[in-house]
Amino acid sequence: PFVGGFSLATILLVFSHFSGVRSDDAASSSSVSPGYFGQPVSSTQADWAALNSTLKGRLLPGIPWTEPCFTTYNGKNVTQDLAKCGFVQENFFDHFARSDAFGGYTLQNYEECMATGDQCALDWTNPANPLAFSPPQTCKQGSIPDYFIDVQGEDDVVVALEFVSKSNVPLVIKNTGHDFKGRSSAPGSLALWMHNLKNITHEPKFIPEGCHLPSQQALTLGAGTQWQEIYEFANTLGLEVVGGADQTVGAVGGWVQGGGHSSLTPMLGMGADRVLQYKVVTPDGILRTVNSCQNSDLFFALRGGGGGTFAVALEATIMASPSQTFRVANINWPITDDNLRQVLAMVVENATTIATQGWGGYLTPTIGNLVLMSNKLSMEDAQKMMQPLITLTTELGGVSNVTEFPNYLEWFNAYTNGISGSQDGVAVPNALTSRLIPQKNHATAAGRAETLNALTNALENAEFSQIHFTTPFGFKGSDGKDTSVNPIWRSSLYQVILVNIWEYNATIADKQAAYAQGTKAVNFLRDITPDSGAYLNESDIHEPNHEVSFWGTNYARLLQIKDKYDPRRILDCWHCVGWKGAASPRYRCYI
Repeated sequence: PFVGGFSLATILLVFSHFSGVRSDDAASSSSVSPGYFGQPVSSTQADWAALNSTLKGRLLPGIPWTEPCFTTYNGKNVTQDLAKCGFVQENFFDHFARSDAFGGYTLQNYEECMATGDQCALDWTNPANPLAFSPPQTCKQGSIPDYFIDVQGEDDVVVALEFVSKSNVPLVIKNTGHDFKGRSSAPGSLALWMHNLKNITHEPKFIPEGCHLPSQQALTLGAGTQWQEIYEFANTLGLEVVGGADQTVGAVGGWVQGGGHSSLTPMLGMGADRVLQYKVVTPDGILRTVNSCQNSDLFFALRGGGGGTFAVALEATIMASPSQTFRVANINWPITDDNLRQVLAMVVENATTIATQGWGGYLTPTIGNLVLMSNKLSMEDAQKMMQPLITLTTELGGVSNVTEFPNYLEWFNAYTNGISGSQDGVAVPNALTSRLIPQKNHATAAGRAETLNALTNALENAEFSQIHFTTPFGFKGSDGKDTSVNPIWRSSLYQVILVNIWEYNATIADKQAAYAQGTKAVNFLRDITPDSGAYLNESDIHEPNHEVSFWGTNYARLLQIKDKYDPRRILDCWHCVGWKGAASPRYRCYI
């Protein structure tokens, strides 16, 4: 029999830590290790059993998604399940399958413990490669939380907060695991799994509670909702929302709480600009309604200050706008360094115009593609604007055009199917860095030449890269001062991400080399943008002066809010506001 896709034997093995199934584990009745601010973690089997009882059996073991492929798990023999292993191998790169599994994360490096090599990894170049999972290879817990709660509502969150407050067990919040910083995993932790809070409600005349404001169209989203299902729901109502570029990214967690950028941002603003209200549980166990009229300081923090930091969000209500048609430029060229340089030169020369006119999209060198969308220009004006790029890339041997899509969902489906741009992949372990590039770097011919050279050098030092035309530079609906998003977003034209990868059997030195290469790549951009910053959700885990880079002048106020609502740092994550620092034991797997 199977529970959640894992064999009963595996479930019993893991749960023996507090249920007494195996006598050898029962000999150890408690765990003691450093916890919050150096306080010891002390959780006995009886404590875990009591928690499980309170939750009516919904405290579950955090088992790696890939565990069925192995015959040894955490030093104990387990039965390999070929059927379940086959499913994992077949769906290894599937966004939905991975996000639906508690033990699966977008990046393998946050399933493993990078610092020790403890992992339960398949070979991402060939998930069926038996050398990765056959003896002597073993499956180890890595950074995956030891236990998780399948959250059904606020009571579960309150129970968990009370438990960790008393035991000092590290707590993490996970929805889909789509996190480039490892903030939803931690060794030895308890996780709140928000993934099954799937409610979506249309609010045709929404007014935030306690406010005297005009009503507006909105959607109220449960913490587990993901963008594909939200886009589909909105489209049935003739509406669109600003959301992420991956089908499975959660809408209420780190994406929007960190700012939330989108190909619609140049036209409609950032995700944080469009939040009208949250329902959250703060670390003191209190359910709070958070909007511009009540708990307004927390509302400020939850719109740009970062996820997993200030409160556990149960739902968010966001603006919904009437659907519009879009003109989409799909620019393609044969992949060579010289071709890329020519395309980049034209893009940099016209970057200010692209942003001012509200074009949003992505340039991906590895597939020789630039996709840009706009709802502002007519088809005639859009074609005129894009004709130089079309002419250039056609002469280079590509096929490029401008077409019209009837609504955002139609384009997004084409994007995720690789027809109009292409959704980024998952599963591959990597070191990511990024930089926001301000408009002032493009104000003169000399500045544009310097920017082009820096971009070229940066991209040459990355195995994967992308330029995101997803800033609110051309958006005039908000100045963003009521959010905690770094103000540098408003004066930047685009974001650059740079990625370097490693193999499943990489050494610690290999992983460190990938991060060092990422630092080398992004430093070309840091050097020419000393007053800029990086997006906290897609940034270097070694980001220098991260408080300023992520939040600019907003950091001091955010720290005050953190101190007010979470003085004990019950919620903590890497490089988050008021974090405990790299020396905290929960970060022992970072390198």
